[in-house]
Amino acid sequence: MREQKNAPAPPRTRREEPIDFWFPSPRGHSMRHSIPTPVPPRVAACCKGALWVAALLLGGLGLVACGSDEATTGAGPGEVRYLWPRPFEDFTPSHQPTLIARLEAPSDPAVWKATVEGEATPRYGNQRLVLPTAKGGSLIVPGPLQPGFNRIVVEGVFQGTKQRVDLSLISAAGREVPLQAQIALPLGSNQSLIFDAPKLPTSKPFTELRISIQGGPSGIQHVDFWQRPASAHYPPLDGPAGTIAIGEEARMGWGLPQDLKVSCPLGPIKSGSTLIASAGMLKAARTRGEDPRLEVTISGQGFSDAVGSLDLARKDHPFQDLEVDLAKYAGLEARVSFLFKQEQAELGACALTNLAVLDAGKSPPLALLITSDTHRGDHLGCANLGVDVSTPSLDALGQRGMFFERTYSSTNVTSPSHAAILTGIHPRDGRVLTNTERMVDEAWTLGEAYRQQGWWTIAVVTVRHLGPLGTHIAQGFDKVWAPLGRPPRAEIPVEQVQQWLDEAAGRPVFIWLHLFDAHDPYEPPSEFAARYWDASLDPFDPSLPPHNWTPGTYPPRLKDLRRTDWPAALYRGEVSYLDKELGRLLRHPRVQQGLVAFTADHGEELDGILSRFDHRSLTPSTLHVPLILAGDQVPEGVRVERSVDQLDIGRTLLDLSGLYGADYPGRNLLRHLEADEGAPQEPFFALGAHGFNASLTADNWHLLLQLRSQRQPLLGRVPLWHVSLHDLTQDPLCGTNLQEQEKARTRSMLEQLMAWLRQREHDPIVAMRNTSAAEIAELSALGYSTGVESLESEKPWLPVELTVEDIMERQP
Repeated sequence: MREQKNAPAPPRTRREEPIDFWFPSPRGHSMRHSIPTPVPPRVAACCKGALWVAALLLGGLGLVACGSDEATTGAGPGEVRYLWPRPFEDFTPSHQPTLIARLEAPSDPAVWKATVEGEATPRYGNQRLVLPTAKGGSLIVPGPLQPGFNRIVVEGVFQGTKQRVDLSLISAAGREVPLQAQIALPLGSNQSLIFDAPKLPTSKPFTELRISIQGGPSGIQHVDFWQRPASAHYPPLDGPAGTIAIGEEARMGWGLPQDLKVSCPLGPIKSGSTLIASAGMLKAARTRGEDPRLEVTISGQGFSDAVGSLDLARKDHPFQDLEVDLAKYAGLEARVSFLFKQEQAELGACALTNLAVLDAGKSPPLALLITSDTHRGDHLGCANLGVDVSTPSLDALGQRGMFFERTYSSTNVTSPSHAAILTGIHPRDGRVLTNTERMVDEAWTLGEAYRQQGWWTIAVVTVRHLGPLGTHIAQGFDKVWAPLGRPPRAEIPVEQVQQWLDEAAGRPVFIWLHLFDAHDPYEPPSEFAARYWDASLDPFDPSLPPHNWTPGTYPPRLKDLRRTDWPAALYRGEVSYLDKELGRLLRHPRVQQGLVAFTADHGEELDGILSRFDHRSLTPSTLHVPLILAGDQVPEGVRVERSVDQLDIGRTLLDLSGLYGADYPGRNLLRHLEADEGAPQEPFFALGAHGFNASLTADNWHLLLQLRSQRQPLLGRVPLWHVSLHDLTQDPLCGTNLQEQEKARTRSMLEQLMAWLRQREHDPIVAMRNTSAAEIAELSALGYSTGVESLESEKPWLPVELTVEDIMERQP
């Protein structure tokens, strides 16, 4: 991703020391895709209206005919030119941490007072202190531990499915200082667990360090104590801008050390140009200084103007914003300079973010991507699939655009699905398979593709694990909002989008909005619940007969449920509520004139056989999602019956935004308009959460292949390579396995699925990391399974020697 277009990108820097709270985004990534040159859609046989076809052809040709300048600087009026600050003079980066001490594991376990639960005995081997027990153990590292450190890194091997590691320091006064517990997800090799302690309460030596490990055997190699300067909490100036999260907001920028003046040329200044910038301070990086402020100066030949001073001591907002009208500097050679100052002896730093020049346009374009979490494909009024649900706002959106009747997700879990949508990379290749993994810095997102083309980018998500402090799927967005606590109702994120959209006047803008309302637990506002459920009926009425569901197929809180249609009624209430809130956003003038896509990450099993009110199974109930596309370049009132791939949404949005040259994989969804009605449907492949299983959907048949042994309700332990085949016309819930009766079809589809699993079209974009225990607890509270480790990113899905016949012979 280039901060300043048409300028060479600086070399990408790497760090050996792990970083927290900010994540660098690439200026240009090495994992490129072979993307065919898009062409304007041709006349579609299913399109009704020659006038629309002519308009689309002229519009598409017009976009291409605008020339390379339009394609590379952002199609449509208005442009955001991103700036990259550089120091006035050579400097040695002060962000490098200092290793205060390294304590190697002793060969005598008694030195660190190693203990384990059970009958096993701690031992030393392979340069590690080994705690060989499935239950865990503890270590007491004796002091004195000299103060001056603010990070502890525990290096070792953790072999349990999910291991919790707790650290606490004991002061000389006997006070225990606990650090945030971490969850170790095994990698098969050494892993660094990071414990930050930016504000230790004592300047005296600590008497000991206590380490508690639960959940499996482990081997500790050494413990490091680091001193990190304030600037180390931010992306350094000698690298690309990174995402800096302060509270619930995040922005793109760098760390600016105290008293270091940086500047950058403003480039061609037009009469309508505006300088935009913002600044903030991470809590962990705050020092004991007074009056922290950012001073902004614009200078040139014969002039130097102080144009702003941001008070960073204010607590009313995590970031302070600055806008400067550059009209008086039009036509001049000018530079903008930034200086962070505060009255103190200890060297501090601040975040310098969203630094750009806006050349405002009168009618800047807009592209909006809405993802409704856990939204079934049949739960829209315009779907016409017999579901009693009211969605007038989304129905109206479908009427002014295209409704895709058969859209499939690539997986059945939130973060992996969103990673696929926002990178165009299938989980098979990307290997983001759980909600606890983080994308690598080199991953190229849809937000970065738009930003590189001079668009302002906004992401508003309603779960923490989609934000910068989670899996970092929103990397590369200029502004990100993600809650730190319970997911809010749609009203809050919609208002946030509207606010930031109004602030983005004059800028071409791409927005990603994520809504969590349709996800379990279903708790719509009372007026929407009343639409589908009579409040006088007690769903847990003990006088009614109990249901006969098998335990494990439904959430435990519903074990006493008597009226089994109640959860589905509340689910419809959630969908109607989010539709009402979306209506406010869809009526916004810029949104009405812009490009809009509405979809979901996956569906939900409301009447499933193996699961209810969840999305654990890899079936059409969890894979069929809604998709609506509307905008000036999209035909009105068209329904597409053909099966379409959700991975193509990003490429389609870029093409319809006129950004044909933007680097991004996929194909334009409008190609389906020209397909012959009798042509066979495209097969669709999906990969289950944690890589448990894979599926192929083709010609109303659904094949499931178990890639890892797994215990499921009703089925018990599902063995490795288990195959099930389902006729979706007769068995849409996939309750009857026909692989025995349809052996020829099973072999054919299995061969196709195995060939797909063995393909590779992209390098993995997953980076395993240790995860805080608080984050794991939050995900569990939301109903997500976090107890299974992910596969190694390079491990093949199928052994090379495995054949179709091998699998068929293993079937019962």
